[in-house]
Amino acid sequence: MQPVADPGVVASDRHDGGAGGTPARPWIGVQFVCAGKYVRVFRRGDGSGYLARCPTCGKTMWFRVGQGGTGDRFFEVSCR
Repeated sequence: MQPVADPGVVASDRHDGGAGGTPARPWIGVQFVCAGKYVRVFRRGDGSGYLARCPTCGKTMWFRVGQGGTGDRFFEVSCR
């Protein structure tokens, strides 16, 4: 599975509380504009980033985590 592009660095992580106070995995929201689909993408287990895949065409987009990145939590991606 090869990432197609790297739109930037994500510096902060969002957490939604899990059941019973257990912390849930961080996530970002990705809108695949051409397909008209929104997906919530969870951070990889190794903490390196987020791999989003369009549910219609299968295009992938890699969002890495690191210092100096953006605090944005929602992104728009074109499938074309």
